[in-house]
Amino acid sequence: MHRALLPGLASMILLAGPATAADAPPGASSCSGCHAPKAVADTVIPHIVGRKAADIVTFMREYRSGAWPSSVMGRIAKGFDDQQTEAIAAWFAAQPE
Repeated sequence: MHRALLPGLASMILLAGPATAADAPPGASSCSGCHAPKAVADTVIPHIVGRKAADIVTFMREYRSGAWPSSVMGRIAKGFDDQQTEAIAAWFAAQPE
């Protein structure tokens, strides 16, 4: 996919309304193993559903680069390129909280 198309794709995903797990881009299911769909008070793992896509992309890039130390997220983030990360972030941002 051409990078110039990604902002438009993200907008279409957001305008289309809430998506289902079946609509999730490849790789998104790897996030839900640790990141709960609803905010959980007794965990240090942040809630990402409904969060701004740009924030998710920034976090993933920082984990991938090693700017943020982690035990697991750095390895997971390295498994996604920028296009995949942006698609996953747009999908999570479009989910209802």
